[in-house]
Amino acid sequence: MYKHLISKFVNPSILIIGDLMLDKYLKGASTRLAPEAPVPVVDILSCSTALGGGGNTAINLKCLGANVTFCSIAGADDEGDRAIEILRRHNINPHILQDKSQITNVKTRVMAGTQLLVRFDSGTEFSIGEDLEQSFIKLLHEQYYLHDAIVISDYNKGLLTPLVISTLRKLNQQEKKFIAIDSKRLEAFQTLSPSIVKPNYLELVDLLKVKKQYTNRVEQINGLGKEIFFNTKSAITAVTLDQDGAVIFSEDEMKYRCFAHHPSNIQVAGAGDAFFSAFTLAIYIGAEIPAAAEISAAAAAVAISKGTTAYCTHQELNAALSINEKYLADPDQLQYIVELYKAQGKKIVFTNGCFDLLHSGHVNFLNRARELGHILIVGINTDESIQRIKGAQRPINKLQDRIEVLSGLGSVSHIISYGDDKNDEAIRLINMISPDVYTKGGDYTRENLSETSFVEKLGGEVIVLPFSPNRSTTLTIQKINEIDRLKLA
Repeated sequence: MYKHLISKFVNPSILIIGDLMLDKYLKGASTRLAPEAPVPVVDILSCSTALGGGGNTAINLKCLGANVTFCSIAGADDEGDRAIEILRRHNINPHILQDKSQITNVKTRVMAGTQLLVRFDSGTEFSIGEDLEQSFIKLLHEQYYLHDAIVISDYNKGLLTPLVISTLRKLNQQEKKFIAIDSKRLEAFQTLSPSIVKPNYLELVDLLKVKKQYTNRVEQINGLGKEIFFNTKSAITAVTLDQDGAVIFSEDEMKYRCFAHHPSNIQVAGAGDAFFSAFTLAIYIGAEIPAAAEISAAAAAVAISKGTTAYCTHQELNAALSINEKYLADPDQLQYIVELYKAQGKKIVFTNGCFDLLHSGHVNFLNRARELGHILIVGINTDESIQRIKGAQRPINKLQDRIEVLSGLGSVSHIISYGDDKNDEAIRLINMISPDVYTKGGDYTRENLSETSFVEKLGGEVIVLPFSPNRSTTLTIQKINEIDRLKLA
């Protein structure tokens, strides 16, 4: 539905101005308490590093298709070098002023399994000195005019001083730009009259000085449109509400509420950056607010499903928005959807066949196949493939008709055709999907299925389900032919 919009994400030039930080994850297992204090002992099994803050927003924008330049500061330290190296690895153009007066911000999370136990923060959080401030303002003058849009990612770490903000205001007066802001202190950016701001719920109640609620948050937000516009002066405000989705305002009027997707692995670090990045690009390229909100909710769900500070790629976003599409014409699209399902812990079942003249035996088989897992993907032979297998008189129903009939079954999650390359087996699809369960119906055995060895090599299970007796396409055709012969007689 939104593919034509997402295709326009490619190539806008975005200048990001914001706080650069690293997110470190120490992951391990905990089975005991420390003898010296009642605290868990974590045996560290892995350590990973990702960009957080404005860096994660930069990566999200780049992975969604934009050309990205990132202006920030960092310490003249190993962490600063590491952050710049990660930016370059993602083909983001870094203009990072490294200075000995700064210590690069690092958030270190210790996790036992999927449980976050503690987070340690380090780095500079006071305003930058005058010399560094002037150097950064000079950098902004050099970069501002070279880009289509400006994104500000402010974590209140001391970079965006009043003088830096005033400089941006003057530059914007000289040449009006599309400006999107994600900040913990939106009141500081009113003079920019931004195109978009994206506060989360806690940032908003702090901005408006209203009482924090634990229930009925959407209803509370809906009544605050005038106050939101008065305090932000933003054309569009997207208020993110974690599990409650997001509420979108156009100036002071509530325009749309989108609902959150709910992957099984809930890790919120980076979800807001993914939402903000997708929403910024969608509004920039001219999407209406409802479409922009749904696209952004899907991007956030992709990021959340990855389990650490993460990003959403252009391909993953297309796949996430195709989750409700039954027929998938593009194998690459199927592959990305499968990766999303696996990240969410879904058990995938795959079957394949001609499914010509769909009858109750087919329906019963597909219902039972779906019960073997969470997702049922059906490979369906092309017309040419069926002719090679069954003869020139088949199929009775053309591919499009067979797809439409299968699409009407609630048991079927996705359908993909195969066999165009004169290969009538589904081995390529099996390798791509790597199903948890491969199933066939009829009088097969595991031993005489050519697919068994491939599935088991990939770690999957092969299950043969019996067809309903006296139900087959061949029998149906024979009965039709018999009726025709009787009529002729």
